[in-house]
Amino acid sequence: MSREERNAIVFIMVNFGVNLWVALKLWGLWQAGALAGPDGLQVWAQAILWAMPVAIGITIGVTILAAILHHIISPDLEKVTDERDKAYQLRGMAATMIVASIGMIAAVIAAAIGHSGLFTMTVVYFSMALGSLAGDATKLLSYRVWG
Repeated sequence: MSREERNAIVFIMVNFGVNLWVALKLWGLWQAGALAGPDGLQVWAQAILWAMPVAIGITIGVTILAAILHHIISPDLEKVTDERDKAYQLRGMAATMIVASIGMIAAVIAAAIGHSGLFTMTVVYFSMALGSLAGDATKLLSYRVWG
């Protein structure tokens, strides 16, 4: 398993975990009525701002742990990034951009037809999260299936 493949697995796990936590947190805030008042968007933004450093910290920590575990289990030298890795990264970035762009267009349409700013910002957040997940899944599938 290459370093890039291992990192894609870590990114998928962390992305899924953190965004599930964010979804549950936002659902709880919505159920409690904290998002309904005039400061609802501010409460939403504060919840999202906590998710970003948490996701970064967990990603760094799990990536380091995965590298250590991989080295213990398979002490072979890891290859440097080659042309295949770069091609798979571009394929993943294209998937990320497509999904995130569709989400942004959906958010603009939602705003144009009268949805609240809170709804449109939630669509933007989750479209970016799904875009990242799609890009990492595309990279992993490139290594494992598509070749």
